[in-house]
This record gives sequence, structure tokens and C-alpha cells, in this order.
Amino acid sequence: MRSPLALALARRCRRSLLLAIAYCLLAIPAPAPAATVAESLATAKFTHYAQAPGYSEGPTWLNGDVFFCSDGLRRVDKNGKVILWLDINPAGTVLRGDGHLLIADNKHKALLALAPDGTLSVLADTFEGKPLNSLNDLTVDARGNIYWTDPSGSSLAKPVGNIFRLRPDGTVSRIGTGFAFPNGLDVDPASRFLYLIESQSKKILRFPLPADDQPLGPAELFYDLGGSGGDGCVFDAEGNFWVADFHRPETKQGRITVLSPAAKVLGQIDVPAQVVSNLAFGGTNYDELFCTTGGPPGVFHAKVGVKGFPGHPGVALKPLRTLPVQPYEGAHAIHPRRFGASGSIGVARGWYLWRKFDPATWTAEMQNESSGEIFTTKVLPWATTYRHLVYGAHIDELLPGERVNAFFHPDGDKRRGYLVHYQDELCQMKGHNHAWIIRAVQPGGRDFTAQVFAGDKVFEEKSRDFTLAPDARIFRAGQPATDAALKTGDRLYFTWTLDADRRVVRLIADDASLDLVKNAEAERVRTRVARDGVTGFVEAVNGDTVHFLVHSTYWFQAGQWKPGQTLALRATTPSYAPTGDALEAELLTRKNLGTYGSGSAEITLRLKQPTDAKKLSAWTRGQVISATAR
Repeated sequence: MRSPLALALARRCRRSLLLAIAYCLLAIPAPAPAATVAESLATAKFTHYAQAPGYSEGPTWLNGDVFFCSDGLRRVDKNGKVILWLDINPAGTVLRGDGHLLIADNKHKALLALAPDGTLSVLADTFEGKPLNSLNDLTVDARGNIYWTDPSGSSLAKPVGNIFRLRPDGTVSRIGTGFAFPNGLDVDPASRFLYLIESQSKKILRFPLPADDQPLGPAELFYDLGGSGGDGCVFDAEGNFWVADFHRPETKQGRITVLSPAAKVLGQIDVPAQVVSNLAFGGTNYDELFCTTGGPPGVFHAKVGVKGFPGHPGVALKPLRTLPVQPYEGAHAIHPRRFGASGSIGVARGWYLWRKFDPATWTAEMQNESSGEIFTTKVLPWATTYRHLVYGAHIDELLPGERVNAFFHPDGDKRRGYLVHYQDELCQMKGHNHAWIIRAVQPGGRDFTAQVFAGDKVFEEKSRDFTLAPDARIFRAGQPATDAALKTGDRLYFTWTLDADRRVVRLIADDASLDLVKNAEAERVRTRVARDGVTGFVEAVNGDTVHFLVHSTYWFQAGQWKPGQTLALRATTPSYAPTGDALEAELLTRKNLGTYGSGSAEITLRLKQPTDAKKLSAWTRGQVISATAR
């Protein structure tokens, strides 16, 4: 009687023979054997994908973007543009299945979760009632446990490094200690083992995953890397272990070493940098490799042709609290790059009466037209404006008591925390084919009653009483006028303010005069921009090349610039007025982001004096910069 093993082998042989006959008789090409890891790496080549301001760590690929750690959490978009995303001090990142980015952060000494909507939450920040010491790399297992290393203060002579675990119920445990700089760690696809790179000993250790309430058991020596030891690590879909082989003295470069589950070297590939710190799979087919480096710092990329393991999905944990994310940080829902993208910017809107603006704090006092509620809101320096049919008006042009259609974004639980957009009544009415129709004129011609029409039909049943201001700007029949010459039935547009209980008209124009109003406002904006410039952020400085994001307010004005023009860049005061010496740069490229009235402008510049790069680099975090065309 045959053994079960013999029967299985016989069945496999018959199946193989039948397949071979089918390929021969039907002329079906036999599938090519899968390339080995060594063969795939032999044809792979790393290129410098993104430049960073300093030593880089902890990459994660997410929907075409790469997040990594270098003087903050940074994001590389699909075009290779590096953007500061969060002003924190991260050491590692990993993606949870629900799209949350888990971050080991040493600014807050906490394990953080960044949600897709920009909410930043603390998942853990204490152990046994004391603040966490340090957080380095992190990973997730199939049960949803999160593990991270704490290497601070440890060395080969002083092995005091730790491994911590956060369980889905919120319990933090120290599950291992006594390590000589515990660094990268990961859980295999089967969620059977936890692998640890102990950098100072240059060894890779392996532990059976313990039960949720148990510490790690004895370590198994999985592999001795030698060289300068390892740093980060990741698994491919077949369970092979890919290691950031930090620095090889024989080549003076970092490299990637791939080990089978049996600790056999399957392949290696050099990275053209002095050190390689960490790595992550990504790309549409998840067969591309992104690694972070030093010397040069940044992200390197290679198409390796081996499918990566995307990681265990994890589970949602109840956060301890949320942390504020500043609007100038890319993760914030109202960062200027979010303008022009579909989403939830300006979630509260309506008609308001403008009361006053404080240029020292960039706050505005407003009154809800229907409820009468008076409140204060923060005004974004990149809020979009549409006044007198022109984009780019300054926020201080609005008159006390003027009626505006305003859009707000929440700040925490404050529903109208930030003013993100306004348009005056004239723009709103013209855009919707509305207008005021004169219903009655009092003797003297300065007091009158008007009603809102949509086309030739009544839009609002109630008529309103108005008074024409003595200094009102009047435009009739396409010309400035000194007398409004109001008559019943006239179709007009107003700018008016509420003074006590009176509606006072400050500007009046008919359809034939709207171009005149528009041109006058455009000239006002041009004069201001020529004097003070537009505002924006320096997002990156690469050598003498400057990546500058023009604020959304001035997307239209920036669209008038041409390559070859010289721009003068200056820092601004807390009230965003230009100050200090100007740095000159030539405009190389310009791209409008977004559409109709919403968006920002992305420009690249070349410094006239390359030595200015160092000074400009100090402006890359939240510093509003003015740019003036010469």
C-alpha cells in the first residue's frame, strides 16, 4: 500500500505530465518561471527619488505618495515634490489597513495615528504612569497589536533597549528588554514571529509571537549581518526578509540584503548612498522599493519586480486625545494645497455682516445676518476672495457692516474657526443672475426701496429700504457718475453696509458698468501686489532651485507671471507685511493647482545668488513669504 506522500507525488507527476502534453498539442506557451529574488535584484537599479533636508527614516507608500521622516513628517507626491506634512519629530511610520498612518513620534514621546482627514491622535504616551522614553521603529501583527522599539541610551556595552507593545484594548506593556540598540522590527506575513534588528550587535533576532498578555520568550539568532549592522526591515509576500544593511565598509555604501525564512541570503543590491536606514514596498503592483538614506539624504526608488507584503491591517484603537495640526502643515484639511481639491473645505457658509478686521492677529469679527450672533474667526493668509468680480482682494478691503457670503472651516469644536473664502454681494448676485430692482424712490433721490429679482422674477418677497451714502461710488451707463438718477424699475447692483438700522449703499452700478467696476478693482489689486507682492510658502530648496507655493488668494495673479521673470522674495512680519532684504530668483515654471476661483499656484525658481539658499532654507516651515515680480 502506498503511503500518503507517495500518492501525493504520483498525483503531482500526472498533473505535470498532462499540462506538458496540453502545452505541446495546443501550442499554448508554457508560463515563464517566476524570477528569483537574485534575478530580480540583478536588473533593479536605485535612483534618487526625492531629496530631503537631512537624514531620512521610516518610509511608507500610500496611494502613490511616500511619507517619510526627515526634520518632520514629509510627503513625496506622485511628481516627486517633497512637502512638509507635519511639524513633529518622527522616527518611523507604518500604514494601518483603514488608511491611518501610525507614527513613532519623539516630539510628543507618543505613538500617533494620522487619519486621512488630517486628524492627529495619540494612541499611547505613557508606560506605568511615566512618559515614554523614545520611539523608533514600529509594526503591527495580525491581532492588531502594535510593537515599537525604544533604543535610547542603549549600546553594546550597555544593553538597556526595550520593545513595547500596545494592545487593542489600550494596554501598554514592555515585552522585552536588555537589547543593544533595538532598531527595525517587523512581523512575518503568517504572524508567527517578531523579527528584530539589534543594530549594535549587528544581529537579527527572531522571537515567536507571544500571547497578548505575555512577554517575549528567548531570542533566536536569525542572522549575523556584520558590516555596520542593520536598521529597518520589511517582508515580501513570500515571507522573505528585506533588511536595510546600513553601511558596508567594503563598498562605503548601504545595501539591501534579502533573507529567506531559513536565513539564506537570496540576493543583495547596493544603494548609491553612504547609509540606507529603512525601506518599504509600494507602487501600483506593490513591487517597487522605496528606501530612506543619508549621504545624500532622501528617498531612493527601484522597481524590484518582487511583490511586497502590505502589512497586517491592524484594528482601530480608541485615541487618548487629539493633537492640534497647524494650517500650514500639509496634513491639515485647510492647507493651501487642499484648496482646489474636492473635499470638505468651507463646511459652514452663509450671509454675514463684516464688523472689523485686526491686522495684528489676523482675526475678524462678524455677525450672522439671520441670528444676529457676533463671533470672532481666524482669517487664513491664503483665504480666497472674490470682490467686485475680481479674485485677490485683500481681506482689509471689506467695509464695517458690509454684507458678504462667507465660508468657514472648523477649528476643533468651533464651527466657524477659520474664514477660508468670501465673496461680496455683488459677485454673488451677478453669478446667480440676481439683481436689485428699484421699487420706489423718495423725494431727493437718495432714499429708496429695492427688491431682489432672479432674472425677471421676484426672488425675495420682502423689499428693503436703502440710503445712498454722500460719498457713494456711482456707475451708470458704463461711466462714473455723480448722480445715481434712480428710477423705479432700474436693475442695479450694490455694495452696502448696515449702519445701526440703516442700509447704506457705498457703491451702485448697472449692468453696463460692471466691467468698469471690475477694472477698477483689478487695478486696486495690481497696485497692492506690485507693492507688497503675493504671499506663499517656500516648500523646498534643492541647491539653487526653490519650490514655492503661492497662496490661494493670489492664484489668479500668479497666473500672469511668465518664465524668465525675476521675482523678489522677502520674509514677512506677523501681520504678513514684507520686511527685510529681498532675495532674487528667476521664474522657471508655473502651474495652477485647482480650478475656478479655488486653488494655489506652484512655481519653481532659480536663485540669482546660490549662496542665498541657506537663508531661504530657514523659511521652509510656516514662514509666510512675499514674492514680487520685478
